[in-house]
Amino acid sequence: MKAVNKLLSVADIYINDPFCAISVDGKTIKDVYKGYVSSFGAMVIQNGLSAALAINMKTDGEGKERIKIIEAIARMLSPKYRSIINAETLLNYSCENENNRLLKEDVINCSIALKLMMRTYQFNRVDNQ
Repeated sequence: MKAVNKLLSVADIYINDPFCAISVDGKTIKDVYKGYVSSFGAMVIQNGLSAALAINMKTDGEGKERIKIIEAIARMLSPKYRSIINAETLLNYSCENENNRLLKEDVINCSIALKLMMRTYQFNRVDNQ
């Protein structure tokens, strides 16, 4: 939990980052992100890191905004993993280092930090997501 606590302020930065765009006004988040970030950790444990990343990087149709969670996680990891600069490089790094338990743990910790920090924002229900 100590690692997650250190990531909370970083998570807040990337929730508001214009590129990740999880919160566009710095106060509210679409309700749909709550489900995306909540299911991500379990998906990593059940399916493996690379599979979970690939599933969440869908950019068309329903769930197209899932990539914003992965983008935030990748940017949170970039100071520690220099070759990870965005969601695509995180997926590539994960595929090349499939058995890297530390990476898997770091990704899960980032998702937990995002989930906890997102709870400090107002959630907006958006119809026709």
